[in-house]
Amino acid sequence: MPEAAIRNSIVFDDLTLHYQPQVSADGARIVAVEALLRVLRPTPRLVTPADVLTLFSAPAAEEALDWWVLRRACSDARGWPSLTVSVNVVAARFHDPHFADRLLEMLAEVGLDPHRLELEIVEGAYIEDFDSALANINALRARGVRIAIDDFGTGYSSLTYLLKIPVDKLKIDKSFVAGVGLMRSAAIVHAVIALARALGLKITAEGVETDEQHRFLRAAGCHFLQGWLFSKAVPAETISAMVESGQPPRRSVA
Repeated sequence: MPEAAIRNSIVFDDLTLHYQPQVSADGARIVAVEALLRVLRPTPRLVTPADVLTLFSAPAAEEALDWWVLRRACSDARGWPSLTVSVNVVAARFHDPHFADRLLEMLAEVGLDPHRLELEIVEGAYIEDFDSALANINALRARGVRIAIDDFGTGYSSLTYLLKIPVDKLKIDKSFVAGVGLMRSAAIVHAVIALARALGLKITAEGVETDEQHRFLRAAGCHFLQGWLFSKAVPAETISAMVESGQPPRRSVA
């Protein structure tokens, strides 16, 4: 179905996007934002993002929602020329042989440089057709779009993904970050960072909430950090104000 028809098939007036900053390892500057779905006008059926995903669970509706999020995020990102915007895309989208072409066409229409878009694939999602996914990913990366594996280490496909899919970044799940004070979680985080660096990949740690976690992750070699210690997900206009002010999201930690 053409994207215009998909967009017109469902009304998204009750939805919006908020953006959570991703910061440099020292916490001194914002380098990217992740687009996160929010309900603008709650109704009995629509209160949380989880409700939205349930409501849009049919394949056509899920596809429509994905394209709405992608277009909205890329449109908003035009106002932040120094930042990359990261968008979560379901694995099924990569099975579509025309996905890369449609996405690149949309980027051209919106006017966003492909180098400023990062697509996140949830690590627990199952990619049924690696050949189609690989063709799409190669086409997108050739034009500058970056690929990240989200929630890395929480599913059963971590190493399979790294073997079969060329990616640019791994995102360490917040469940590991929350436990870095424990030997087992700390060892896992160190191992993931070492693996990523050996493969030439960037690392983002999610769910950073304390100074102790920040210090640990910085010392361990994480490139980027994301979490409430720096900022919750905020409306697009708040990101614009952050960018315009040039102020770091918080003080650096030694």
